[in-house]
Amino acid sequence: MTNKVLLTVRKLTESFVLLMIVLMTIIISYQVISRFVFNYTPSWIQPLSLLFMVWVGFLGIAIGIQDNSHIKINFFVSKMPDNIQRLLHLFQRVVAILFGLFMVVEGGKFSYNMIDSYISGLNMPSAILYAAVPVAGVLVIVYLLFEFLGKWKGINEESEGE
Repeated sequence: MTNKVLLTVRKLTESFVLLMIVLMTIIISYQVISRFVFNYTPSWIQPLSLLFMVWVGFLGIAIGIQDNSHIKINFFVSKMPDNIQRLLHLFQRVVAILFGLFMVVEGGKFSYNMIDSYISGLNMPSAILYAAVPVAGVLVIVYLLFEFLGKWKGINEESEGE
């Protein structure tokens, strides 16, 4: 049950990221066409594409940590005994949870402070842009806590079982 809920959250997150990438591609293409064909650039295109890019980046952090596909150097770790490798993996996951907690707390504070600030060209609160940080932090914490509890098998194992 829990694994299906986490898989649903994961698929929704991936779908949201894909939607933002598609929309970003469309609006940037529109910007290029409007600039070179009509000699006009709408003021909302750059801030909106930046908004999408920030959300894609931070949600990508959560997906990468969940998949254990983030950038890391395994050269020395792979040369160590298995028990040391497991200990280092556990340490890395604990640090990632602490980083997720930092993202939630500090990102939440910053987002809250930006409620009265507006993104020029979009006329929407800057808090929407910065809310990507605590949302990604929550996803990191949830994914890793359920991994520790043995409730999350991972995206690859789940898709193989279907």
